[in-house]
Amino acid sequence: MHTINRILSGSPWVVVAFIGCMFGTGPALALNVARPPDPCDKELSINDVQGILTGKAAITHYSMTEPDPGEGCTLGVRGSGWASIDISIQQGGSPTFRSLISLAPPARTPVAGIGDEAFRSSTTNSNMPNAKETNLFARKGSLICTVQLHRSNGDGEKLVVPATDDAIAVKLGALCKKLFAARGGS
Repeated sequence: MHTINRILSGSPWVVVAFIGCMFGTGPALALNVARPPDPCDKELSINDVQGILTGKAAITHYSMTEPDPGEGCTLGVRGSGWASIDISIQQGGSPTFRSLISLAPPARTPVAGIGDEAFRSSTTNSNMPNAKETNLFARKGSLICTVQLHRSNGDGEKLVVPATDDAIAVKLGALCKKLFAARGGS
């Protein structure tokens, strides 16, 4: 309950996002505002997370990492725990990318073969309670892709297929590569 009180004492957008996520919608739907198409409407499907998450994924048309509505979505699974992939893609370029990764946890590791540059973080405690996360940040041309793999502690780990941070980065990187290819990546 303490976490809910902290969330509800935040900005109006935080409250709307929290309420929207509780009921399977994003902030735009919670406000009854038309939301632009996002990557899960256009380029990604639940099939793209096979080999990353076990079970049949569900799509939420909202992303914690999207700067603007329509730039991201979340694909997740539930069992006795939960796991989700939060992904967004935006226009930016190298200076924006540098600013973004400066906010990432230290111990960033370069990842080859994903756009012009990519970094992953080591798995750490998530900003979601009782969970872990692994992050990947990639840039190709003026496009920036951010992917976060969140999973609940304990049973949520069983819903994630790759076991190491490097293996997770490769799988998350494939999602960014698909978005880069679909959007021209220049």
